[in-house]
Amino acid sequence: MADERADRPGGDAAGGPVVLTFAELEFVLRSAGERGVDVDGVRRRLNFQPGVSTDIVVAAGVASLVARELCRLEGSRVVPGEFVQCAIAALSTRHTTTEAAGWLDERPVVVHLFSGVTGRLAVYPGSYGLFSVELIDAAEPLSGPVLRFLDLCTAGGAAATVLVRTQAGDGAEAGVAVARSAAGAWFMSDSLERPDPGRPIGRAAVVARLLDLLCCDGAPVGI
Repeated sequence: MADERADRPGGDAAGGPVVLTFAELEFVLRSAGERGVDVDGVRRRLNFQPGVSTDIVVAAGVASLVARELCRLEGSRVVPGEFVQCAIAALSTRHTTTEAAGWLDERPVVVHLFSGVTGRLAVYPGSYGLFSVELIDAAEPLSGPVLRFLDLCTAGGAAATVLVRTQAGDGAEAGVAVARSAAGAWFMSDSLERPDPGRPIGRAAVVARLLDLLCCDGAPVGI
């Protein structure tokens, strides 16, 4: 999705998405890990292959970020620019990880949302090791970008399916499968592995279930 800037559920508060190479993103992950948090789970979700997290890859990422003026050098020290700083902070303070997957124009699309105390990072895997990365204001409920993704995938007249999975910092995980038929009927299942469409429901019921799924103790996750 890295070459489709319009295909985004995120907002524009942070200036829109920035395309990063896997090496540049590995520098961001390495920097977050240096703050004492485990980022191996993030690598797995982004399908980073074993052996990617090497000093050579990080050095390549740094060189590219400096060349693009997303970081700067102060002597031998790498100083992240504002965008990279915010991305590192969101990952290093994350408490909730959410994924949404669907289809858009007959191609699969996925968004990974990493919600932290200081911000929310949206990562959209693309081709050739590229990732479109977007900063989303943490003051917006997590349901905001997820519902925009749902609307994006169900905007046409064809049948559509969207899967949503979210995991809190304590390891608790929940998810739903949402489908809309070509006739406009909505279905939902709380089983991602073996979804049962059940009886048709209204879109309002789908939205209510997602709001419930993406909230904690009655407060939106990420606030």
